[in-house]
Amino acid sequence: MASWTILTCEYPPHCGGVGDYTAQLARALSVCGDSVTVCCPPQADTPAVQTGVDVVVLPDTYGRDSRRRIADRLSERPATTVLVQYVPTAFGLKGANIPWCRWLADVSRQHRDVRVMFHEPYFTYGWKPLHQTPLSMAQRMMARWLLTVGRETYLSTDSWRRALLPYVADVQHHRFVTLPIPSSIPRCERTDLAGERRQALLGTCRTLVGHFGTYGTHVAPLLRDATLLLLSADSTVAIVCIGDGSDRFVSDVVAARPDFGARLHSTGRLAPMDTAAAISACDILLQPYPDGVTTRRTSIMAALHNSRAVVTTSGHLTEPLWAESGAVTMTPAGDAPALVAAARSLLARPADLHALAARGDDTYRRRFALVHTIETLRRSRETAVA
Repeated sequence: MASWTILTCEYPPHCGGVGDYTAQLARALSVCGDSVTVCCPPQADTPAVQTGVDVVVLPDTYGRDSRRRIADRLSERPATTVLVQYVPTAFGLKGANIPWCRWLADVSRQHRDVRVMFHEPYFTYGWKPLHQTPLSMAQRMMARWLLTVGRETYLSTDSWRRALLPYVADVQHHRFVTLPIPSSIPRCERTDLAGERRQALLGTCRTLVGHFGTYGTHVAPLLRDATLLLLSADSTVAIVCIGDGSDRFVSDVVAARPDFGARLHSTGRLAPMDTAAAISACDILLQPYPDGVTTRRTSIMAALHNSRAVVTTSGHLTEPLWAESGAVTMTPAGDAPALVAAARSLLARPADLHALAARGDDTYRRRFALVHTIETLRRSRETAVA
């Protein structure tokens, strides 16, 4: 039986993608018979209870007291593997917790098996306001420390490899392993539930187009342009926006174009299975991203896991595997007319639409499903211990 101590910046019930991913990971490792402890910062609500998972709420966000608490726990479990779910902005000290990164490097030198999963590497110069440039520099220093904890580093997208490679001390012997982030939304097996939701959303329309996400400041403008173009171009199309933030997004669009109100819907935040049903109700999903689709985008993973055809965008972070697999249809990031044209072309060719959905489903099962991450982690740990 293997032993894992997972350090995360968040954990359910109220969290973001990293917390949801950590909970999935902990549950899956526990099901394999491994011993799992999760350490997380304090939060307003009591952490979710999972069978076989011991959750330790730290006294602060990876400050001095938390480091002591973790050290005490590690002393009780000398053979445990420490697995860090790293996001630079979320581990305390306003995104510049260099002392914690140095401490973790010290822990690894004490003959500990420490692994770091980079969900994000650091702030990128030019993406953020000028006053955040010192923070970008601090986070590069943090990355440099974290890259010394072992010879194997995990990445949520292979695109982070080129961002982190300049900070690796021993390039020849350091190994990067990409672990795609799987869907946090289950697969909908209830065709009746999806059918009921589809009929309710379609009204008198023939086609239902969806989007699943959080409608953040970078995605919302791209989606707004595509939504207006599609509704203007085809009066038989209805659009449903799924997920937290969708109510506000739809309200803003309808305020500008009240005539679209009957064909533009929102679901708000739904329970996971209800989200799966809403996704499955759609003919196709539009998933634009300003930096392009990558394996860290759980919103697109939810669509593929539910066997939906997806039109998305390619950008500077998009990995080659998307074009190689044919799992999605891609248009250039920022080009709303191209996104809409690609979607309309697919909707006019049902056979191609269904073939695209099938390729996406197959790619998810073969490359992105959580089982592959678990196999990689456990195999790598066995090799290290041996």
